[in-house]
Amino acid sequence: MSKHVVQKKLLILGAGLEQGIAIKEAKDMGIKVVAVDNNKCADGLSIADVAVVKDINNVEEMIQLGRKYKVDGVMAHGVEIPIVVSKVAQALGLPHLDLKSVKRATDKSKRIEVFKKAGLPVPRFGRAKTAREALAVAKRIGFPVVIKPINNAGARGVQKIDNSSDVETGFTEAVQYSKAKDKIVLIEQFLQGYEISTESFIHKGKIYTTGFADRNYSRSKEFAPYFVEDGHSIPSLLSPQMQKKIIKSVELAIRSLGIDWGVAKGDILVEDGVIYVLEMAARTSGGWFAAGTVPLATGVSLLRALIKVSIGEIVNPEDFTPKHSKAACQRYLIPSKSGVCRGVYGVAEARKMPGVKMFQMYNLPKKGDIIRKSKNHAERFGHIIAVGKDADEATRLCEQAMRCIHVKIISQ
Repeated sequence: MSKHVVQKKLLILGAGLEQGIAIKEAKDMGIKVVAVDNNKCADGLSIADVAVVKDINNVEEMIQLGRKYKVDGVMAHGVEIPIVVSKVAQALGLPHLDLKSVKRATDKSKRIEVFKKAGLPVPRFGRAKTAREALAVAKRIGFPVVIKPINNAGARGVQKIDNSSDVETGFTEAVQYSKAKDKIVLIEQFLQGYEISTESFIHKGKIYTTGFADRNYSRSKEFAPYFVEDGHSIPSLLSPQMQKKIIKSVELAIRSLGIDWGVAKGDILVEDGVIYVLEMAARTSGGWFAAGTVPLATGVSLLRALIKVSIGEIVNPEDFTPKHSKAACQRYLIPSKSGVCRGVYGVAEARKMPGVKMFQMYNLPKKGDIIRKSKNHAERFGHIIAVGKDADEATRLCEQAMRCIHVKIISQ
């Protein structure tokens, strides 16, 4: 006689278009999904078993939901709320990353201090609560500098500051994006070099770096003084030796922060052979890196592993072994000027182009919409991921498809 198997339940905080991938993945694994989003029109709510419209940042309400539905796990994907996830899971007695580690990884100011103590190379840096303090710190570091809020994601409020006259404006904008009660900003030495994105899974004392991709900042001058990334490419063009060195730095960063469970997303910069870990967040990356580029290139699903550990199931090392080795390239549709939208053309054609494996248009403007030139990653219109036999072909196919799309914008 077969035993009755109780269906496990997973609380997923955030149910946007990209979060829908995690919801679908969990459902495909036979898990009942309770999805929450404060937007009643969020795409993922329509496919969840239970859809709840609430503020995912409200810890007490999320705890109440978890108790109501007797969930077996709590997680989020691509959303900057690892502190919320940790608090909710802890209150419910469910698997989670220690809150102290989460806080160290979320606060950019604390994080860079941890890296420095661990012996990792870090840019010269300082903190400021006022524009006057910011100016003093910037002068001490030496221009150009980067100014950023200490606790936001997606490059929101991050700017390159070239001289004293721009510090006050940069400080004011960074503060507007700060989520902290104390409006502190971080000022760092500006570094310029080769940039890499990584995604790692930490389980039973081992670190598996399943995602390793070159970041594309070829349009950096176009969006200056802001930092707007235009996709990823796998495999990396860096030498195998340099890739090994970067992974060692990634592992040291993860261990120094105390991240011993779940996932860690890294942003790495190599300048003159020196490896800088610019970011190591205790969450999955957004922008379809973990949910798109990496699985297409390697066949490894970090989301599937995170879902498993979140509900207390066993993760096997085989889960992190590449199933295939393909080249994948991602490019974003980014508003490159401000004005009024007069139409969007070529979307259907782009979708049909050779090599295109993933295609999402999520903030596509309508005729008459007011558009602002992008200042951060959240303001992109959509993206395309193409697969090819090698990096050159994947890039060519992806950019060829992207050129089909034209957003006509008339200056006001």
